[in-house]
Amino acid sequence: MGAVEAESLLTPAELIAALREGGMVLYMRHAATDHSQFDQSHNRAMLQDCRMQRNLSAEGRQQAERIGQAIRTLGIRIDEVFSSPYCRCRDTAQLAFGDHHVMQALHFAIGMRQSERAQMSEILRRQLGQAPRSGSNRVLVSHTANLKEATGLWPMLEGVVMVFRPQQGQSYQFLGQINPDDWPE
Repeated sequence: MGAVEAESLLTPAELIAALREGGMVLYMRHAATDHSQFDQSHNRAMLQDCRMQRNLSAEGRQQAERIGQAIRTLGIRIDEVFSSPYCRCRDTAQLAFGDHHVMQALHFAIGMRQSERAQMSEILRRQLGQAPRSGSNRVLVSHTANLKEATGLWPMLEGVVMVFRPQQGQSYQFLGQINPDDWPE
């Protein structure tokens, strides 16, 4: 992918126009969470018990619903939605988009062995470079560390959407980001 010049990034309005055309991959960091909660383990068995994880806050639940509603109102077609197995990501995907599939490769990279992180990064890069169905977009709901590990990009805000255009040969171009408050009401 290479370094991205700040001047070459699209504005939120330009990104929305590109999303309406389709052909993009949206990497969404889960919506706002309750930071008084902590992940008690990164063990895969714990992922079925949301009480052992940091979960969406009330604000985060509203944020996910608001982003999903904006995407529908804008006529942005979403074909597939994949989520990390963590409750905060599954809940974000469900509230924003409805139907979604859990993808183990989107598991939170922190706490994983280096070999596992490398494999997860390779799968994520392939997902970013795989074109969705014509006229539609694909969504990946996951964590900040995963994208940083795979691409060097750091999606700081909870609920941020990072937009990628798949290129020939399974590569991709980062186009820019839409912050949670950038979506029109």
